[in-house]
Amino acid sequence: MIGASGFIGGHILRGLRASGDDARAVVRNLRYFQNDPNRRLADACDVYALRDAIAGCESVVDAVLGTDDVIVDSVAPLYAAAEAVGVRRFVYISSGSVHGQSPAPGTDETSRLSVRHSFAYNNAKVRAERELRRLRARGTVELVILRPTIVFGAGSRWVFDFADALRHNTAYVVDGAHGICNTIYVDNLVHAVRLALNADRVDGEAFLVGDEETVTWRELYQPIATAFGFDFDAIPSFSPPEAKPSFRQLYIDPVRMSELGRAVITLLPRGLKSSLKDAVRLAKRRARHEDPGPSPAVVQQATVISPEIAALHRCQWKLPHAKAARLLGYSAPVSFAEGRRRSIEWLTARANETAVERGTDTTMVTATRPPDGSAA
Repeated sequence: MIGASGFIGGHILRGLRASGDDARAVVRNLRYFQNDPNRRLADACDVYALRDAIAGCESVVDAVLGTDDVIVDSVAPLYAAAEAVGVRRFVYISSGSVHGQSPAPGTDETSRLSVRHSFAYNNAKVRAERELRRLRARGTVELVILRPTIVFGAGSRWVFDFADALRHNTAYVVDGAHGICNTIYVDNLVHAVRLALNADRVDGEAFLVGDEETVTWRELYQPIATAFGFDFDAIPSFSPPEAKPSFRQLYIDPVRMSELGRAVITLLPRGLKSSLKDAVRLAKRRARHEDPGPSPAVVQQATVISPEIAALHRCQWKLPHAKAARLLGYSAPVSFAEGRRRSIEWLTARANETAVERGTDTTMVTATRPPDGSAA
């Protein structure tokens, strides 16, 4: 399990072990694994350390955390290490966000991917998938890609951050939180991983995976607010303008992050690189001059509201997992309602524990962010 210290990686590791699998934790920091006899230390971009870390493993699950560059740069060393030690299958935890935070109706695994998303994370995941497919085309290790979207559960930022925002009076929703939330309870993702590790005739396939139910952001958030004594309908609801890709996202990042672009950039003299940067700055200034932009009031609102959250809360399409059901035999074993109940139970327990430590009221969320609170 590569990236076992993260929210998703940690749950997958524990889920595999609970099912009787001999799962090894591969992490960059042993802080949370001091007493784990089956753990290895390796950087996800260090092919030699990775080879030692995964030697003897039949399969590898990649749930690496990090910057967008790490997401892209780590897949080649990981695949090369897996091939060097004879790994049979490589399961990559990608993201449904490769289709955007608000995918077009009809989107499924056959939909064309783009690296011109408004959000760099989406583009990084697309590039990572493309690189893995390129490696598989000439390599020997089987590849299966899973695309979960809103992975929630104990430790997930999707539940913790909202509860924490309630405590700090900074919680908000967009358009009443009536948009579709493409959830997958983390135990359901663990189930999908186990299927992907063992299913036949799925080499090279990508699978969207999610909960069975079609739910809204309101259905995820309202019970959390109620559990901590907040009136969900009193939470501010905004309708910001749709975010547009920046000049950098449209023109700079696609070139900089491409394989050809990276090769060319390393060969450029330092003086030429400076000249190119100056030319880009000038083009951006001219673009700003031609476009007066939104009004000051809209700008003030946009500084508070995350463009990603706005896009997510406006989603109108439930990403299907019919392909996963057909080829993997996937069916979510835990209902959305049960997953939400467990998540709220975890939030309440953390709040009570922290309140006891601090001697404060337990009716408010007072927990600090968990160490493994990141998500895809």
